[in-house]
Formats: sequence, C-alpha cells, structure tokens
Amino acid sequence: MKIASRIAAGTLGLAAATGIALGAAGAAHAGTMPITRPGEPTVAMTITNHTNKPEYLIGSNADGGQWVNAPQQVLYPGASETITAVAPFNNHLDVNAMYRIGLFGPTANYQLTNHKFNVNTGMSGIWGPQSQQYWMNNHIDTGFPQAHVGFDQW
Repeated sequence: MKIASRIAAGTLGLAAATGIALGAAGAAHAGTMPITRPGEPTVAMTITNHTNKPEYLIGSNADGGQWVNAPQQVLYPGASETITAVAPFNNHLDVNAMYRIGLFGPTANYQLTNHKFNVNTGMSGIWGPQSQQYWMNNHIDTGFPQAHVGFDQW
C-alpha cells in the first residue's frame, strides 16, 4: 500500500470511529432510559426554579423503582434539573422530590404517580410558612409507561 493510501485509510478510520463515538454520546443524552422489559414504567421530571431563592433537598424517593438521575442537593434560582427513575420488573412508579424554598421557607413537593390507569401530580404543591408567596404549575407531557412531567415553581 502506498503511503498516501495508508494515510487516507487511517483518516477515514479515525473519522468513522469519531462519528460512532459522537453518535453514541448523542444517544445517551437523548433521554434514553434503561428498560428491562417493554412496558415497565419510567419517569422523567423536569423541575425549574423560577424564584429568587435556592431550593434545598429535604427528601426524595422512587417508590417501586430506582433512580437513574436523583435530585440535586440544591436547585439554584433560574436553574432546571431533570430527575429520572425506572421500575424494573414492576407495574408502577411513584417519584417525588421535596425541597425547602430558601433556608426557612415553605416546602415544595414535586410528585408524579405513574400507574397504568392513573398518571397524576395530585400530591404536588407548596405548604408551610409563606407558602402563599409561591405557586407551582405542572404539565404531564406523556403518560404510562414512560411518563414525563414538567414543573415550574414561582
């Protein structure tokens, strides 16, 4: 093989390897979830803090499943996070994250129930001291089994 042919073949090989690596990295960030069996529940909750105070994690759980991306310890003003969980070999998944707004403020509870016949955010809300100063809205984008909800807290 001539030197020019070897250089060209090496360059093409390097370009192909780079393309495969970038494609795999893109797939990993495209919202894929590890699913053991088709139809098992997954949850993705996107939480955005629109207040001027950090939110401090005081509790969280993935009842019926396990975390893929657990809640952050602090959600700063203007920041968003996406919490994800899966329920291998299960038919339900209840996910929640509770944050204290500021050091002494109310509690914000972000919760999604993901059951075959019941996908809801009914246990979500804000309570405690100065809770009337804040409000939360949410929108369920997809239902069972791959439920996604967005929370905006003001």
